Amino acid sequence: MLYEVFGREDLNPRLPGSATEVRLTAYARPRTGMVADTGKRWAVLILPGGGYQVTAPGEGEPVALAFLAAGVQAFVLEYSVAPACWPQAFLEACAAMDFLRRNRDKYGVDRLAVCGFSAGGHLAGCVANLWGSPLVSEELGLTPDQVRPDGAILSYPVISARPELGMEPCYRTLLGPGPIPPELSLEESVSRRNPPTFLWSTVTDGTVPVEHTLRYADALRSHGVPFELHVFSSGPHAMGLATGESAWDEAHRDERAAAWQPLCVRWLNSL
Repeated sequence: MLYEVFGREDLNPRLPGSATEVRLTAYARPRTGMVADTGKRWAVLILPGGGYQVTAPGEGEPVALAFLAAGVQAFVLEYSVAPACWPQAFLEACAAMDFLRRNRDKYGVDRLAVCGFSAGGHLAGCVANLWGSPLVSEELGLTPDQVRPDGAILSYPVISARPELGMEPCYRTLLGPGPIPPELSLEESVSRRNPPTFLWSTVTDGTVPVEHTLRYADALRSHGVPFELHVFSSGPHAMGLATGESAWDEAHRDERAAAWQPLCVRWLNSL
């Protein structure tokens, strides 16, 4: 296995500095000429959750190893969190997407997906929605096509800034005081240019209500963007893989919800 760690300068020397040590960790198969080694694998950029205050370990390496076992090259980005504010983490995620695209021959990939959990799901949704933002060229010197994802995987994501959906603290951590830019309430900034998207959540998530996922799915449908949606009947927030490999306690392990990851791999391979 190729286990490699890259820093801010490796991703893009124009990335602004922050108090967080930014790290991209690769979990990848070397190119050895096996039947599956065709140069056409998927790569998945994994963005753990944590309310933009931390990056949760259970939504990083365990998820990467599960994707790698399924033949998907996996990369975990530990992005800047508080006190860093928007657009720091967004720029880091965009730079990581460009890094993967620049190194596609090394890793034998030709398709890139962004995969996020909770607040990391919001960040992944920002990449999926806003890859054409002028920020990409102004701050990083990149073209939109250099950061454009070919797929998006959003796991119990924070989507909406609407007060009734309860994510004001998360948005305040991301933005600080002041108004919330409309495009960061992601159901409002979906367009027909969004990539195909895989979504999952649970009905009983008490932290990020399932309505966030449903609103995003509705926005994708309204704009004709292909998507696959799985809503499981029970399970708390922050389940990760929903297996013992990522669960902090028994409540976060659920055999039915754990089906999301193999379903996601099948979805990726169907695109």
